[in-house]
Amino acid sequence: MNEGGRNGVGPNLYDVVGKPHGHLENFNYSAALKAHQGPWNYDELDRWLANPQGYAPGTRMGFVGLKDPKDRANVIAYLRSLSANPVPLP
Repeated sequence: MNEGGRNGVGPNLYDVVGKPHGHLENFNYSAALKAHQGPWNYDELDRWLANPQGYAPGTRMGFVGLKDPKDRANVIAYLRSLSANPVPLP
């Protein structure tokens, strides 16, 4: 999760907040995730982190989600920090 870093099991998440779904050309996203239009804004990230399978049925993501809103907020704050120009908070 650094600028220009390699993808792993998932895509490199550097600067993901505000970017379109499936934005990295060098990662093989599932069709379910690529079908989502628009950016990874704070609401979209919260919905994804709460229930990836519900957000994008058919996703290959094996993660079941985070039920606690505080846990999701912490992950989103961390993702926001992975940017030279973080997206302003709502």
